[in-house]
Amino acid sequence: MEANRGNNRREYDRTSYVDGNTVRKLNTQPDRREEQYEIPSPRRQDNRQTMALPGINIPSLMILTVAIVATLVLCVNYIRVQSDINRIEKEIATTQEKLITLTKSNDAAYEEIKATDNLDYVYRVAVEEYGMIYPGDDNLIKYQGSDDDYVRQYEDIPK
Repeated sequence: MEANRGNNRREYDRTSYVDGNTVRKLNTQPDRREEQYEIPSPRRQDNRQTMALPGINIPSLMILTVAIVATLVLCVNYIRVQSDINRIEKEIATTQEKLITLTKSNDAAYEEIKATDNLDYVYRVAVEEYGMIYPGDDNLIKYQGSDDDYVRQYEDIPK
């Protein structure tokens, strides 16, 4: 009896339906059908030449090739110029460092000379070591210069 009840239950589930918007279809399992597929027969291939792409002909291909070559040349030149600029910038930086170093050493040498530059010392060395004296009035020769703006070096001094 239990077995019959189970079979009735299955029969009831398959034939029952529900009203409303949640209605389910009966026999939700699809029927098995054997479909026949046609096996395509191999087609005879034509021995035709392959067609060229539409829109690309010899002149446009040449123009495209020239444009690609020109682009490559420009890119290579750009990279070369960029590397030259980088090299020159490095050289400028090293030259500026040398300039700063030389300027500092020059300033230090100037300060050292300036510190030792004493007019009294120069006068004493000139008089004592070299026997120099200031010229007197009898050693000075005065003359009237010409109207020229300059004096010729190798001319005689007029009396």
